[in-house]
Amino acid sequence: MPAAGGGAARGASKSDLVRASPGRASTVADDAALRSLTLYLRAAWSVAPALRRQPDLPHVGNADAPHTNTAFPIVTEQSILLPRGDIEPMSSRSRRVLDLASVAHAAAHLTWSTARFEPGTLRPLQTVLVGLIEDARVERLALARYPGLLAWWLPFHRVGPDSARTASALMARLARALLDPGYADPESWVMKARARFDDAYAHCAGADPTIARSLGNLLGNDLGQMRVQFNARTYEPVAAYRDDNSLLWDLPPTPLAASADEPAPERSAAPVEGEPQPDAVREPSREATPLSETRDEPAAAPVAAGMREGDDAPEAVAPIDRYHEWDYVIRRYRANWCSVQTIAPVRPTADDDARSSPAALPASRVAALLRSGRHREPAGKLHAHEGDVLDLDACIAGRIDARRGVATDVKGFVLRRSRPRGAPLAVLLDLSASAGERIGVAAQTGALLAQALRALGRPYAIYGFHSDGRHRVRFHVFKDFDVDWDAAAHTRLMSVRPSLSTRFGAALRHTAACVARHGMRHGAQAGGRHASLLVVSDGEPFDVDSYDPKYLRADMRRALAELDARGIACGCLALDAGRVADAAALFGRERVALLRDASDLAGALGRLGAALR
Repeated sequence: MPAAGGGAARGASKSDLVRASPGRASTVADDAALRSLTLYLRAAWSVAPALRRQPDLPHVGNADAPHTNTAFPIVTEQSILLPRGDIEPMSSRSRRVLDLASVAHAAAHLTWSTARFEPGTLRPLQTVLVGLIEDARVERLALARYPGLLAWWLPFHRVGPDSARTASALMARLARALLDPGYADPESWVMKARARFDDAYAHCAGADPTIARSLGNLLGNDLGQMRVQFNARTYEPVAAYRDDNSLLWDLPPTPLAASADEPAPERSAAPVEGEPQPDAVREPSREATPLSETRDEPAAAPVAAGMREGDDAPEAVAPIDRYHEWDYVIRRYRANWCSVQTIAPVRPTADDDARSSPAALPASRVAALLRSGRHREPAGKLHAHEGDVLDLDACIAGRIDARRGVATDVKGFVLRRSRPRGAPLAVLLDLSASAGERIGVAAQTGALLAQALRALGRPYAIYGFHSDGRHRVRFHVFKDFDVDWDAAAHTRLMSVRPSLSTRFGAALRHTAACVARHGMRHGAQAGGRHASLLVVSDGEPFDVDSYDPKYLRADMRRALAELDARGIACGCLALDAGRVADAAALFGRERVALLRDASDLAGALGRLGAALR
């Protein structure tokens, strides 16, 4: 799209790069500078994209037309293409600084830009602003890890308050303001935009990539009302080291062609010594993949929750999201290691609808418990003539009025008011094969909670998950925060069947992202930064591609710590009495309660106590 990359305006597009002669592009093998940059990417960022120079495009068309090349980096999920060294004359030291700044920025995208945005009806100006906000988000996350990167990036932001009042100049000033906290700008739009970004970033600790889409849309509308000039065809990135942000958009793929003798690019973490390395790591497609195309399963175990033999496979309703995973051996995250695919529930059958009815499950005890004082929060004070707590300010004011001879009705006591806790609650059901016959208890538990929370008016969501290796973590949405609970949702939930494995870390991180998106949409009305997550499972992580029993447990423990740092309280309803101790070792002793049957849900929630907000 035009606004996402200005290369087309100068005669160079990604398609041109694909068709260009690969022999003109420098490769890692014959360029010492690129080899050192590749080592930097592996050592500092645990990513290994194919790093090359952009090829010299062949001249086509009018012989009198000037020859042009792209002058900014291009980043895909497998490759980083740096500008050619002879596009703009500069010293070798300056070129080295630009290359370092470019690959560090690209690595930040490959590490944290895990979502792809639909262009939809966005105008070119809004598209550019979405990329600018995402650039600022990943750079701020990168600076938290490597503060010295500021010395690489900041010198390229040279546009200041004395620039022309055009859209491109204002966006360049905003980019500088978001990178440099000491920068001040007289333009109110720039400072208000920085304040909005700071608030959104602080709200999710920078972990939610969707803030770029929402803020870019708002800021684009504000900038459009200012009637400033913007030419999408001539727009270039605000700093020379930044790419065209085509990586961020859900567009038809245009892969960058490698030379015939070049091995397939690998996108993975740096290899661990002694770990067997495959010839090429298969990166999962971002497109929705029918579950029927996955590896075969025995007939007795359907490949997806809720599927039966002969049923149509469910379809993905969202792009694949990628999350880091903690490796306790190397004591660092493996970047973008797990792929989570959001799956729409399968269509309910008539038999399922007749078998289960929402009214058949009493939820009054659960609702009463959630409404009780144990699960309430302060909601202000009420002044009264009598009570247990004195209001000293009211007593003093009443005494002063009495000495002045003013008749007054003194309410010298305070009655503290409370209300049911309204923080969002996400319920995460374990749909793996290990659930076995207990999957019915998990489904009924989710249905009971849904009915009780609906009666209370508390925001909630019902999710489920299972996995088939790190590339295929299935995340089922039975009820999202902004969707009503109805009989169809209840029937879909009651029709689930257990299958596959349990990769907890990725599912917990994706649930946290869903909670963060809900908080971004509703702000303080959604409970501020606080939320709760209730896991219904045996609490034992396992997956087919992990042979170290400590690996997934260490990652799950790390994911729970991440959620706690984000203000999300986690509790677990353990379905297996023999594994309560294992679940307690991960969640905490006070955050686990045994649930033998759905009829004991109220008692189990009572045993959890203050573990859930």
